[in-house]
Amino acid sequence: MSNPPSKSPLDVQAMLRQLRANYLEEMDEKLGAVESDLLALERTDRFGEVFERAYRKVHSLKGSAGTYGLPIISKICHQLEEHLNLFGSEPEHFTPELLDRCLAHIDLMRKAQDEAKQGAEHFNDIEEGLYALRGLLLGNRFSALIVEMSKVNIKLCTEIMKGYNAHVTVIDSGYQALELLLHQKYQLLITGMEVKLLNGLALVAAVRMSARSNQDIQSILLTSSKLPSLKRNVDPNFIVARDSHFSQNLTRAIESCINSLQEK
Repeated sequence: MSNPPSKSPLDVQAMLRQLRANYLEEMDEKLGAVESDLLALERTDRFGEVFERAYRKVHSLKGSAGTYGLPIISKICHQLEEHLNLFGSEPEHFTPELLDRCLAHIDLMRKAQDEAKQGAEHFNDIEEGLYALRGLLLGNRFSALIVEMSKVNIKLCTEIMKGYNAHVTVIDSGYQALELLLHQKYQLLITGMEVKLLNGLALVAAVRMSARSNQDIQSILLTSSKLPSLKRNVDPNFIVARDSHFSQNLTRAIESCINSLQEK
């Protein structure tokens, strides 16, 4: 019995285009569902339940957008998640202003959807709108990115950062971190050596070699290995060993980085 003929590259590309087109059509319903949940937060007596439902929908939309070659949607969803994290499932933290910003992200996704349907590959106007919303999110705080897989280390880093006026984002993927650092402004990067897809040293080097706004970011590498201070222009500002002095040395490294930021 002969095997069926394999699909040609042209067939595969056509199939992927059709899947993307189907996804874009289905976005209307998905965005409408998220928007309905967000608006319901103003009047529901089950705030936590509705919030968690909305958050799960945004998170799902973020993951599926990357699958269909729409990183701009994933990026908008990521920033929307950051806004949602500001009030979590606590209704006392909810404000009409914050709701308006969340709904503005839905509007940006609808705009990206329309442009993608028309074949757009670049979304500069949407990037500008997203950047403006990020400015409202940060206010006068500086932005820190923690890339780490250890929950213990994440907790330690975030506890130390509580003493500073910082907005902290936590992820566990070096590749995802690089994507963020190439498109969003951060002032401080703390990364573990062993993280998903791209190790911490390679992550810092890639950002240093990019011609983007984070090229000179203050950076700290956390490692269990005994790495020397390499003193290359692509290296992190500090290498902190996970040893018996880890907490003290990490605190000093963060303090030094923040002092450098304040001097600029």
